[in-house]
Amino acid sequence: MDMDMDAQHSDLQAVFTDVRSGLVPAMSTEELASQISSAINHSLHILLQSPHGMTSEDTEMTGMFLTLTGKIISKLTSKSLPRDVSVFYEDAVKRLFGASNLTADLVCLMNCQDRMLSHLAAKCMASFVIYDIGNTIGSNRVWTTAFTETFQSSAPSRALDTHLWALTDMIKRIMKLDSINKREILMKLLADFESSLTSLYPKLLFQDNPEHTHAAENDRDTVELEISVCALLDLVEVLSAARLRHGLCSSVQRLVFLQTSALLHLTLSNMKEFVKKRALLLLKRILVQRTGEEWGFGENHSKERDEEYSTDLLLMADAVLQEVEAGWLRKFRVKTQASFFGGNKVNVSDGEMKDAVMLRAVSLILIKCLEIKTRHVSTQGAHCALDVQPCLMELLAFLQQQVLQVKAVTHLCSWILVVFADQDDDLIESAKVLITLYLHQRSSRSSDPSACEWGCNPHCHFTLLLGSLSFDHTVLLDFLISDETCFLEYCVLYLKHLCNHWQDFCNACCRIENSETETHTLSLPHFSEASETSQPRDDPQSKVPGFRPSLVDYECSEDSEDEDRSVSNLQKRRNAEEPVAEINMSKAGEQAVCGSADTVEKISTASPVGLSGKVALCLTELRTVITRLHSRGLFPYNPTSLLKLLRAIETKGHLEKLTAPQLK
Repeated sequence: MDMDMDAQHSDLQAVFTDVRSGLVPAMSTEELASQISSAINHSLHILLQSPHGMTSEDTEMTGMFLTLTGKIISKLTSKSLPRDVSVFYEDAVKRLFGASNLTADLVCLMNCQDRMLSHLAAKCMASFVIYDIGNTIGSNRVWTTAFTETFQSSAPSRALDTHLWALTDMIKRIMKLDSINKREILMKLLADFESSLTSLYPKLLFQDNPEHTHAAENDRDTVELEISVCALLDLVEVLSAARLRHGLCSSVQRLVFLQTSALLHLTLSNMKEFVKKRALLLLKRILVQRTGEEWGFGENHSKERDEEYSTDLLLMADAVLQEVEAGWLRKFRVKTQASFFGGNKVNVSDGEMKDAVMLRAVSLILIKCLEIKTRHVSTQGAHCALDVQPCLMELLAFLQQQVLQVKAVTHLCSWILVVFADQDDDLIESAKVLITLYLHQRSSRSSDPSACEWGCNPHCHFTLLLGSLSFDHTVLLDFLISDETCFLEYCVLYLKHLCNHWQDFCNACCRIENSETETHTLSLPHFSEASETSQPRDDPQSKVPGFRPSLVDYECSEDSEDEDRSVSNLQKRRNAEEPVAEINMSKAGEQAVCGSADTVEKISTASPVGLSGKVALCLTELRTVITRLHSRGLFPYNPTSLLKLLRAIETKGHLEKLTAPQLK
């Protein structure tokens, strides 16, 4: 037996080497298919007799055969093999999944108790399904029936996790194909699972009876339940990404929109914090239309967006706002230790900690829902006017309870910097949403001078944002020339408002300058030692609050002799939801150098120019460098409209007298 295993191992190594090298193995296709099929059948025979009867050697050998099969199929799918080699492996795969019926064996292995074997079987199955899309071998009904039966069982289990993961992986791979008919392929794939997944979603998330969650967790294996829920949420996200990118709208893809409350109820359950975080991040990514962005699917939006998408977003926003009105925010608690998905935790000697990722998710979810709702009511007329102030006050009350401690006087507009510190994407998105909400509120009632009282004064947000950047115009330029357009949209929206409400801006600057900052106790995100030491310690600029290195020395661009030099895009910190980001509530005063909570104090320390002058000068410097780059053909798009707004603001602020000599 040992000699047979040694011979098998030797043959395997030889075939692996040949596959990697693009060579035909020194055996026939019949022999290769027979060896793979026999090894997997042998393992199944042992597992059927005893679920734990396999030796480590048997498990290793079976895993190697599964890996080899998946490797061969992937090579064929990628069309990276020479023609004669492809013909050889195509024949072997047809024998395996045809006469040998390897599909049925893989289905059985996906149900086994060994997580490694079940996962390798799932990977192999996913690879075969993608290959079979263009090479119909005829085993489709075998695996689709098995998947449907597993989904219909609805019971959390390793088998359910594996089947959910496999289907998720199939959809990811289809979305990465070069095929032009991805939409049709996805529609055909999902059609088989419409009914089973539609029933699985509410049952697994306990949508029908949220109070049943606690009892269910006592009766079931909690770990299995949490893993199954996360696997389902991964599938929901990839389905949402497929809808966003390919205009595909099936009933199973609408589930998360039609039953949003299931996710919110999940965050109030006894499940582990990482499950609640997964649910909130899914909601957030759907609302900001970033589902699947880290999976490399390419274009974010389909040219043929389905007609029901806007309606479904409105349904989701309504569901969230109804839950908030019913007290969801008052019930929801952010743990004092961040969830690290099983990894290490930041060691902190003292101080109460809050998970900044959760706080950002809750904040962005709520304001995005308000934006969607206001966008809808604006088309319905004055009789449907929506008052956003109470909901934002509810959010501020939640944040004050979780992170914003107030001893006496706090500039509430600072909350946006505290919550979204060092998360450029979310910070700019939230600023853009908040100015939209402010403009809606202003249009639906008379001018409200108390916008600062509910943390929604766009002048304060913009001024505090610039202050957190040390009024560095090159950082604004980096944002403007990045691949993302969110900052450009926000900048144009705010500058238009600023042109028409200059006095409101001046008043906001005065309020910031006159605020009693010694009693301002907004606390700061706490980062792990690794992230704190990632910047060079010998760079004195890196110690300046709000300092962010620019990618291009714009001041030298006029003297540069390299006319072909292109402008580098900002390597943005993507919304990776760093689990190390936490918010320290007890040591805010000691962390002023970090650059968020101390923004009010930092920018209000009087300089001869004054705060409004600093903002205006920063915008003048921005206008100057954009003009310079545009004249040299180095700006990535036509900035004419933006420059017009910037010049109008220069006129408003009489900035000619304040412009530095080198800018003239």
